[in-house]
Amino acid sequence: MAITLTKFHIIKVLFQIERNLTGLHYDMRSNALKWKTMAQAQTPAVTVIRQFMADAGASYQTRLEWVRAYRDGSPNWTAVRNVYTALGGDPAEATTLYAEMKVIADQLVAQAPALSNYSQIVAACDQISAAVQAPDSLWPE
Repeated sequence: MAITLTKFHIIKVLFQIERNLTGLHYDMRSNALKWKTMAQAQTPAVTVIRQFMADAGASYQTRLEWVRAYRDGSPNWTAVRNVYTALGGDPAEATTLYAEMKVIADQLVAQAPALSNYSQIVAACDQISAAVQAPDSLWPE
């Protein structure tokens, strides 16, 4: 006898998506601010910060791919969308958030290898932090 898929399971996936995307939002901004601070202090070396940025960009892409793969490959995606909508969410809003994060992740992956000095790193970090505003939170993050 198989265990029945229930709304509990669908809600679990919805919350995983929420944690992934809101966590990614936080990480994008937080990392950009950290890299900028490092670049302004001129430590560690440019190559080290550049690698941090490239690795993070690849990680961001991986985290976004989890959502895309579930959306495009799961027979339960419609149920997840329906629960999100029932909770007052707008699937178009979620799609826009995903697309905006994807642009930032892809730009970081493309841009990081070419960063050759601290001022370029600061400029890249300023670009990210301007695009990724601090999310609402009950406490400082």
